[in-house]
Amino acid sequence: MAQRIIGGEQYESFLVRGDINGGPVPVVFASGITISGITLGAEVEVTNDSGNPLPVSDNGNSLTVDGKAYRSVATITRPSNTTAYTAGDVIGDTGGSAIISLTTAGPSGGFIILQSASLVFSDSVVPAGMGAFRIHLYSVSPTAIADNAAFDLVSGDRDTYMGYVDLSTPLDFGSTIYTQTDYPGRLIKLAAASATLFAEIETRGAYTPVSASTVSLRINTLEAGL
Repeated sequence: MAQRIIGGEQYESFLVRGDINGGPVPVVFASGITISGITLGAEVEVTNDSGNPLPVSDNGNSLTVDGKAYRSVATITRPSNTTAYTAGDVIGDTGGSAIISLTTAGPSGGFIILQSASLVFSDSVVPAGMGAFRIHLYSVSPTAIADNAAFDLVSGDRDTYMGYVDLSTPLDFGSTIYTQTDYPGRLIKLAAASATLFAEIETRGAYTPVSASTVSLRINTLEAGL
């Protein structure tokens, strides 16, 4: 970059973060910047010697894309019964639905990477027979399914099915039982104009649940920036 004289001071280079697609580079300051007594505006367009916008490319693979982190939690209360689950059943709420909505899971209509998922149960001991769990993910609310029904990926849900994440058998933490998985790295595309991810919790072992116990599904995601 050619030398510039600003307020009597000579500058030979600038550190610029901008458009990796080669577009004009806006340089933004929070509230303006003063150089040698001269205040620049809050937004300055960087140009070359001919006064044209300065293009930026990533041929050297040196640019980065800033992303955002998201956390979403959904808690359900099981029905007031102790009806046993068999392996492959789904867990639902008091209303009977086994579809869980995870709001603010990422940017509306964007791509996200699942960083972690956990299940938090209000049980004080691990029920006999309770095993691992599988979390099935959808970009839109799937076909209705009730508590204690067998999981089924029906044909109408195939296009919006975003895959699954496995969690190990919960651990006894005294007044709570808990399980988590870290860095599954699942890439997920949220539906257009939606920031909600939908889930179903599938049991992988047969066990008798505690009546009206609560289950919290927690996820952490990163915006993929694609």
